Parts: sequence; structure tokens; C-alpha cells
Amino acid sequence: MIVLIDEYDVPLDKAYQNGYYLEMVNLIRSLFSQVFKTNGNLYFAVITGCLCIARESIFTGLNNFKVRTISDVDFAEYFGFTDQEVREMLCYYEIEDAYEQIKEWYDGYHFGNTNVYCPWDVINQCDKLRAWPEAPMEAHWENSICGVCCLQQDI
Repeated sequence: MIVLIDEYDVPLDKAYQNGYYLEMVNLIRSLFSQVFKTNGNLYFAVITGCLCIARESIFTGLNNFKVRTISDVDFAEYFGFTDQEVREMLCYYEIEDAYEQIKEWYDGYHFGNTNVYCPWDVINQCDKLRAWPEAPMEAHWENSICGVCCLQQDI
């Protein structure tokens, strides 16, 4: 079994803002313990989040736990799309002519030693261009819940 959890920290942030943080920490700690610690069928898991929440508070007791951030040179390419991945995606959807615009709008993030594109923007723009080749370029993350994560460039 492979477990993928995106933005694990959002419920914790909401709980903190609304006065039930300790209860949410206990719930998530219990859930993670069941899913990750005592699950004999677990092959591996990936958990993503943007907030700097002390891992000891909810990840207590988990073995072989590794934190990877955008500053980890060995994993930087996994925090966005590389230029090659964007080119392949545009080719797959037969919208290669949009490459220069995609690059101009969504390239520019630098993590570790790697330049990457914002995945949210690239995916959404490809979807629009696939349906309407003349679709204007947009900043898709502006109105998304993950927009805050994409605001910091050149970290």
C-alpha cells in the first residue's frame, strides 16, 4: 500500500485558528500512528505540507521518517516540474507552440540547484490550452488554496 497525503498541515492550521489545536494534534497523531506505524501493508508514504509544524508533535513514534524540503539539493526537482517535464507534457497534449508562454509565465522557481515550474499553473494552463488553443495565460494559483506556497520565488 502507498499512502499519499497532501497538505496535512491545513487541518492543523484551521484548528489553531479556531481554538482546538491540541484536539486536532491528538487526532492526527492517532491517525498517522495507525496508518504509518502499525500498518504491515504500508510500502511507503508521502506527506506534503507548507507550514513549519514541529514534526515531533504529530509524528511521534514514527520510524524511518525523513523530512525533505525545497532546500534539499537532492530532491529539489520534485517540488515542481522541470523544463524537460514541461516540454514532454506540452508534446503529449500537442500544444508545443505554447512552450515560450508557459516558460515566461510559470518558470522561475529555484529550489536547491534546480529551476522548476509551478505545477499547479502548468497543469491548469495545459488543460485550458488543450480545450482552447487560444486560451489566455493566467496565474492559476492566485485563487487557489495553495497560492501561498507558490508566492515565494528564488528560495
